[in-house]
Amino acid sequence: MCPQPTRLFILLAVLWTSAAFAQAPPAPAELDMAETQSQDEPPAPPVLLDPETSPEPLPALEPELELEPERPAAPPSPTDEATPAAHAADALPGFIDGLAEGLRREHALAGLGLAVVRSGRPPLLLAYGQADLATGREVDPERSLFRIGSVSKTFIWTLAMMLAERGQLDLDADVNGYLKSVTVAPAFGAPVTMRDLMHHRAGFEDSVQVFSVGDDDPRPLAQLLAAHQPRRVYPPGARTSYSNWGSALAAQVLEDAAGRPYEDLLRAELLEPLGMRDTDWSPPARLEGDRAAQLAIGYRPHDGGLGAQAYMQLGAYWPAGGMLSSPADMARWISFHLGGGELDGVRLLSPQMHARLFSRGFTDRPLGADLAHGFQDRPFRGQRVLGHGGATSAYLANLMLVPEQGLGVFIAQNSGQSRSLVYTLPEQILEHALGLSPPAVLYAGERAEAGALADVAGTYLNNRRVFSSFTAVFAAFSPIRVEAVSADTLLLHQGERPQRFRRVAEDVFESAGGQRVAVLRDGGSVVGLADGSGVHSLERVGWFGNPLSLLAGFALSLLFGLFALFGALWRLGRTRSGGAVDAIAVGAGLIGAVSVLALLVCGLLLAVAMDATGPADLVGNYPLPQMLWMHYAGWAQVIAAGLMLLTLAPVWTSSRLGLLRRLGYSLFTVSMVFLAIQLWHWRVIGAAVV
Repeated sequence: MCPQPTRLFILLAVLWTSAAFAQAPPAPAELDMAETQSQDEPPAPPVLLDPETSPEPLPALEPELELEPERPAAPPSPTDEATPAAHAADALPGFIDGLAEGLRREHALAGLGLAVVRSGRPPLLLAYGQADLATGREVDPERSLFRIGSVSKTFIWTLAMMLAERGQLDLDADVNGYLKSVTVAPAFGAPVTMRDLMHHRAGFEDSVQVFSVGDDDPRPLAQLLAAHQPRRVYPPGARTSYSNWGSALAAQVLEDAAGRPYEDLLRAELLEPLGMRDTDWSPPARLEGDRAAQLAIGYRPHDGGLGAQAYMQLGAYWPAGGMLSSPADMARWISFHLGGGELDGVRLLSPQMHARLFSRGFTDRPLGADLAHGFQDRPFRGQRVLGHGGATSAYLANLMLVPEQGLGVFIAQNSGQSRSLVYTLPEQILEHALGLSPPAVLYAGERAEAGALADVAGTYLNNRRVFSSFTAVFAAFSPIRVEAVSADTLLLHQGERPQRFRRVAEDVFESAGGQRVAVLRDGGSVVGLADGSGVHSLERVGWFGNPLSLLAGFALSLLFGLFALFGALWRLGRTRSGGAVDAIAVGAGLIGAVSVLALLVCGLLLAVAMDATGPADLVGNYPLPQMLWMHYAGWAQVIAAGLMLLTLAPVWTSSRLGLLRRLGYSLFTVSMVFLAIQLWHWRVIGAAVV
């Protein structure tokens, strides 16, 4: 569901350790921008049910024409006549075999299951590798169960449209009018609607607490939602910010509007009518008998091989990402949506309402990536691709639909160390099935004047982050730096592999891989970017909110603190001629130095603790003690900064220190005060440690 905590903590430690030598802000690791990356594993905010976490920003799908928000063309039925390109795809199974097995071995993945649905053809079900390495049990695409992560959300959104068609739910009404046991807190003078939730535009900050709930937690979803309600940081509709909490809230709205438990709705309204008999939401540890034998075991790298990984627990939050399914069942789910709401003569949504499901509720970036009532909607190489990705610890999944071509792909794997296969293979299947040539690499050429495009350059932070509690500081270590290298080209720095985007329309830029970035403006001024996944927006930050300011404050404080310590050691045993003011100033400086070192040590201890903590370990252990230690170290630094500030005037008026020592003490004091302000801004202090 946003950065992965372990990686963020490690990055935090490394950056702080080298802060004194930092010359430039760290390049963001993903533009999607999680969901988005140019590496195998994108660093994302502390959310583990991530739909967009791809090795590169999820390709933004591009339509030939503007997308109409309410009345798009109805998708073809699986029985419609397929395109000539699709009919020519007889070599598709062999093509997939070569790619899948090669990628699986390259990335040392345990196993994967695949379903390809094409109009007028039986579903293509494929499997590779093992579901259980210990016994050698192979993946069976008909029966093997994978956790599908945030692909589970597509069931929430489909049920929402079904209730709306029956008149039980108004997508544009205040959700508080349906909720019975939880109330969305007022903010911005505007209510949150189901349409806002479906497009991840309700304005909620992110929350890690969703992942701290055990499967044996007896609290119902409504109680958890009330206990963990995140702050609303943007007006509804203003920004796209992926929210697992908001998706779980949508499931609660459906339950209260229908007067039936969500699991009953899911089973009776979707799974049973569609014949999805192997789709379940039981936690893996609770599966028994034949159902347990169907589960593909989740794995992680261990001792030079793969070892079983503990399951991520979600408790009552499971509607947002806790479902299990087989490739065969997901082929039926794809066929239902390619059929415009009908499968095997069973119609659950009218063609008109299903067309609304696949339409966009907001029209502010028609040529960029967005959401279509919960489904990621991306322009990709002249095609409109809808779908969703998902990740729950060792399980990764991806659902991709090309309605206008009658094509759909589902893929899942049971080891999560590499995201490359589940995101690149579906795209390659699409290209092969539709006869598209491989994308060309963009020529860099010479840099030129950026002109008006210079306004887009700057530092950005993903809006899928925490704003009001301790974990807000993690966002400081995943910035995205945008550089304008010519009048029509942007360079987005993500880790060590920046991505080049060329202008394809006004305020819309596309990479060689087909992903798009759209510029967001307010009154003509650039305020952010919309990434290629459709579920994130990036906010432009000024110098004070730039993570480099936090690192600079820490680096300077650490540098002056080390000077103070070395100076005190050098003067040991020497005759002192100063008075009380001098002694107090020296003591305050030493306290300041120790406080900064304590902050560094606590950060390193937190990094070590998080490196040893997997997603399944958060239950019952969150927040970690090391988070509290770092929080308290932050307060100690603030107290030291205040003490130094109080002694600054006497140092200049009453001390016997030399001019250079007084100047050094003054600079140390200023850096300490600035660091204290930055710690407050990034919520290391002055906020709940959650």
